[in-house]
Amino acid sequence: MKHFSIRILTPLLLIITAIAWIQGGTAWMPLWTSNVGLRIGLSPISSAQLLIGCLFTVAASLLLFGRKPKIGSFFSRLGLVTYAFCCVATLASVMASTPAGAGLAPLLFPAIGLVISLGLYLLIDKSKAVEVAPSRSAFWIGAGIFAIWVLCVGISFRIPLAITASAKQQTVGENSVLLDYVQWQGRTLPDTGLSRLLPILTALTLEGRCIIILYNPECSHCRELFEKYFTVARTDVKVIAIEIPPAPGTTALIGDDLGPVPCEGCQRLKLPEGKLYILKPPTVLVVEEGRVTCATDSDWKTCLGEPTVAPHPAVPAP
Repeated sequence: MKHFSIRILTPLLLIITAIAWIQGGTAWMPLWTSNVGLRIGLSPISSAQLLIGCLFTVAASLLLFGRKPKIGSFFSRLGLVTYAFCCVATLASVMASTPAGAGLAPLLFPAIGLVISLGLYLLIDKSKAVEVAPSRSAFWIGAGIFAIWVLCVGISFRIPLAITASAKQQTVGENSVLLDYVQWQGRTLPDTGLSRLLPILTALTLEGRCIIILYNPECSHCRELFEKYFTVARTDVKVIAIEIPPAPGTTALIGDDLGPVPCEGCQRLKLPEGKLYILKPPTVLVVEEGRVTCATDSDWKTCLGEPTVAPHPAVPAP
């Protein structure tokens, strides 16, 4: 049963996972792996392609060299432990980001993968492998595994993948739209779903550097943000202020209308009315060459730097 688990079942699990990612695009890819990839300069697509290449590498190594006790046991254990760790991390990430009422469907795939990987690990015999004298074949096995890795990773980077599902806007209920800026880092505006709500955004942000602020005009923190950074026209960057309309059925109270936010030189847009937009205003996005490079709803300095407060007019001497 040990050799069957090593040479057949474990590679089968890895190959099925890789094919699922290819068919489903980045919807199958754990979000945390995308964030790790961004830290080392990889786009979400490149991160997914690298992971697919690693899955195929381990699977091919087990299929070809699984007869060798040490090699088969090492790769099988390493692959299953890593796979189980990824499933646990994915479960934690999905549980933290899935809105209430979304059901258990997002947890199904990583949970099944975790159970299968742990089950296969338990099937592997834990007896020590018989020591054998080193031979010239060890060098060729190592060279073969390296060649497999180069081949699989090289092919995986040529596999076309699409950013799907988890990277796009999520709809919660018929009239509710969840705008999760955490998933937008490194993605284009069409991939975030914002361009489906405001198609003009794609053309406005396609070239150069652009700052987008999603705000509520009655939000005190939103006004504070505009007063600190945008009371003076910015000539170095394009600024787009996007107003979040009130939820359907809400009634404005006397005194709620504080007038337009102070934003000199900004292009002002408004999300379509009639929907409940779920996000925390103000949300700040920095877009460079059409791709989101920074996103936050609290730490403004991370994306905008130091405040640029408007200078006070000089008081004439008496």
